[in-house]
Amino acid sequence: MQVVLRHKQKLSSIITICMVVVVVLVCVRLGFWQLERGEKKQQQLTAIAQIQTHGVMSWSQLLNLPKQWNKTGVLVELKGTLLSEHYWLLDNQVYNGQVGYDLLALLKPNNDMRAVLVNLGWVRAPLSRDILPAVVMPQGEFTVKAQIKENNLSSFTLEDKTSSGDLPKRIQSIDLSFIQSHTHFPLVNFMAYRQGEGDEIAIPHYEAVVMSPQKHNAYAVQWFLIAFACVVVAIFASKKRNKYEK
Repeated sequence: MQVVLRHKQKLSSIITICMVVVVVLVCVRLGFWQLERGEKKQQQLTAIAQIQTHGVMSWSQLLNLPKQWNKTGVLVELKGTLLSEHYWLLDNQVYNGQVGYDLLALLKPNNDMRAVLVNLGWVRAPLSRDILPAVVMPQGEFTVKAQIKENNLSSFTLEDKTSSGDLPKRIQSIDLSFIQSHTHFPLVNFMAYRQGEGDEIAIPHYEAVVMSPQKHNAYAVQWFLIAFACVVVAIFASKKRNKYEK
């Protein structure tokens, strides 16, 4: 009987040790993953800060940048005409805890045959999803200070795609090729996000880096502390068990 009991206790100890090792390894891996993300965010912020030392560029200066450069973070002053019939509402965008839409529109810069997709900012969603918010589109020449984003244009949404019963102007993700094919208007391969204060058009709220490197590092410390706590608890539990077994 004692042999069987000892065998069960030994098996229980082995299972417990394995579980503790797995939990510790997972926590440590998550900690290093957060550190890696923090480092990447810091590199991104450094690159953006460096490129913004050039100040606010004109459209022609932006287009004259080397093609191999990633233009993300460039500040540009856009002057042109908003194509008021070509606008979309990007679904499930949150601002100050309120759900709404990001207003996207095509702007044709002066002296250019192409257009650029501009995120004009956030607009509040009506209570019913069967109704879209009223959109105010400026007429005539429009000037806007914007930050460029190139690559990884799609934002997080709660739905994978627009349903067949959805409203025409409501979209679930940003796809430049889709927009170009439906408008038959040539587009540049990057987006512009309006900067500045909110107005009757929309409220600009774009941040190139949403979670700071410091926050990622804080999460990493939390995961390492959880791993350390698991080890400490396992050691104390093991000592307590050995004490009772004697």
